[in-house]
Amino acid sequence: MDSKQIINYRQFSWLTASLLTGGGLVSIQHDLVRVARMDAWFTYIVPTLYGILVAFVFCLIAQRFPGKNLFEINKMIMGQGFGTVCNLILIFHFWLLLIRDVRSFGKFMGTILLPNTPEEIVLFLLVLLIMYFGRSSIEVMARVNDIMFPYFAMTIILLPLMLTNELDKSLIEPILAGDLISVWNGNFLSLGWYGDVIILGAFLHTIGQIRQVRSAIRHGVILSSFFLAVFLLLEVLVFGPVITGNLIYPNYNLVQQIHITDFLDRMDLLILSIWAPILFCKDILIYMALLTGIASLVKQRDYSTINTPTGFFVLITSLLAFKNTSELFSFGNFSSTVIILSYQPLLLVLLVGLSLRHPKKVPDESPGKSGDANGGNSPPGKSGSQGRTSRRSSSRSIMQHSYHGWSKVSNALLLVCIVSLVVGLLGSEYYAMIGVICSIIYGTCMILATISSYMELVQARQQQV
Repeated sequence: MDSKQIINYRQFSWLTASLLTGGGLVSIQHDLVRVARMDAWFTYIVPTLYGILVAFVFCLIAQRFPGKNLFEINKMIMGQGFGTVCNLILIFHFWLLLIRDVRSFGKFMGTILLPNTPEEIVLFLLVLLIMYFGRSSIEVMARVNDIMFPYFAMTIILLPLMLTNELDKSLIEPILAGDLISVWNGNFLSLGWYGDVIILGAFLHTIGQIRQVRSAIRHGVILSSFFLAVFLLLEVLVFGPVITGNLIYPNYNLVQQIHITDFLDRMDLLILSIWAPILFCKDILIYMALLTGIASLVKQRDYSTINTPTGFFVLITSLLAFKNTSELFSFGNFSSTVIILSYQPLLLVLLVGLSLRHPKKVPDESPGKSGDANGGNSPPGKSGSQGRTSRRSSSRSIMQHSYHGWSKVSNALLLVCIVSLVVGLLGSEYYAMIGVICSIIYGTCMILATISSYMELVQARQQQV
């Protein structure tokens, strides 16, 4: 395996989106509806802000330690001893995430598609697939995700159109009529799944431009929140909060309601064939992060030698960890937030505080700087080259302002989402129309934030930082 792995900004962003949507689609949504009722689709805004905070921290440390992953950075800024302890905590967390998601997929397949197949066989095949990709690098998995994620996004975008004859707007009325505590509890519950974004720290060394780390994660997080909110809104519009809260897999039951004419009545199988690779990509991403963490304990990046024993260890522990589906869902949906908050905030504070003692070491890749290496004392014959350098510098300056402009637009739109949510929850008690207007503003701002974060990512790609 090549120790130098490079993926581009789009791949990193789509990996972030697959990481967050892959888990949120399986088990958490019915609990969110139980907590927040018809306002459950507002329960992703606080986790979105947390994901953006993690993106900022990763960009900060990547500027000072380019070409290093989170495990290597921990040792460099915290020392060999304490850094190893932090890495062991991360490895333990990644292992918990992996056995949770592997067993969740096994339960999903056993309940929906293969009820007569022993769960051990399903898990064995899944772990073999994970181990197969564990022999390669993140580049291979990123390309696979590149192929399937556009189809996944297209199915979600088209879901409202395909379910037009099943929607009933009265099921979400009155909008934002719940109390602020219930919506906050829903956001607190979904925060545990967004804490998975820490996994991306294991691949900081795979992206070339530092600014793209921040922009890619930001766009992936906002895109995931938009997709998951669309799912929850459609589930409530089709089934209502009571039925959705009692379904084990409301997302799968939702696509079962799609009927296009009289002969396309099993669209769920087609859509599931698109969703499954996204779930696989998430499990593979966690597994590669786990292998990277274990290999870092011996100061290596080549994890091919530990692939097989680690894979079988995950298989055995996932089979022994949970007795039934109820125990698995309780662990995944209610323990994840506790695990995240028990160490991640402190780890992020330590990373920021200790990394600021180190100077920025961003590689000098700017064409303008390389074009005038003599500090402006170029020979007279180089005036044409200086003119081109000046034009390139001007172009970079314009893109720099454009990048920061789109970033500010994204932040402003997310702030409007929070304000409209709070105002709607407090004001709809007196006037129902306030809740309707605020929900429209919230949805519009989420769509615009998704677009503006993508534009921010495009501008970051066009700059060399």
